[in-house]
Amino acid sequence: MASTHMCDFLALPVKYKESSCACHWLYCKEHSVREKSSAKPAGRTLFVVNVPPFYTEECVKKLFEECGPILNVYFHKKPTAAGPQEEDSRFFSKIETIKGYKVAYVVFKTGSALESALKLRWKKPKVLYSKEDKTLPTAVQIWKASYDRNIPVVSELQADIDNFMAQYDEKISDEQRKLKETEGQEDEEGWVTVTKKGRKPGFARKESVEQRVLAKEGKKKAKKELLNFYTFQIRESKMNHLAELRQKFEEDKKRVAQLRQSRRFRPF
Repeated sequence: MASTHMCDFLALPVKYKESSCACHWLYCKEHSVREKSSAKPAGRTLFVVNVPPFYTEECVKKLFEECGPILNVYFHKKPTAAGPQEEDSRFFSKIETIKGYKVAYVVFKTGSALESALKLRWKKPKVLYSKEDKTLPTAVQIWKASYDRNIPVVSELQADIDNFMAQYDEKISDEQRKLKETEGQEDEEGWVTVTKKGRKPGFARKESVEQRVLAKEGKKKAKKELLNFYTFQIRESKMNHLAELRQKFEEDKKRVAQLRQSRRFRPF
């Protein structure tokens, strides 16, 4: 089973062990996109797809080390022109863990190494792991190492948290300092930034004060509720109002009739 070309990709067969019955195929081509990245320089970067989940940087380097010196190997969930994300914290990762198959970018030191990689013609599948080679870890060892990394040292974790909080406090203090410097000053368009701080900047609300404020807001909200919003409500309100007017008119007629009957002629 030799290397072949398929849709501009170079297909390379790989076996995990010599005793493996089936081989896995990696598909490679030169990384060439419009958006340039210094991490993936043009003319020296090999794009590899269909990379298994357990492949590490050491695995990829072993496959292509015969072509020339390799500077870096980057893994991504899907093809991208951007460079790798940098981690700020060892324990709180911002980078999403890649699950399943992935793509790899192999950055060679020279352009001739990339050309050699694109000319690879393996007559038989490349064996990734052998009994004599103890440098490459097995899948169980990779999972064990990942589990061990999830159990942090308390002192190192505390130091990482303290470092993050120090950077956060410094960021907040810088923002407050810049706000004080620009407060009351006109910008380029003549606008002045107005803040809530004045002669009476406010007071610290207690629980009782907050309850009174919430009760007052509830009363305001109840007053603002829309009455007679629907058509049938408007019709009913008009009918009720008309019935009240008729009832009042009948009562006034009875009252006038009673006054006429009780009125008597008194000359003296």
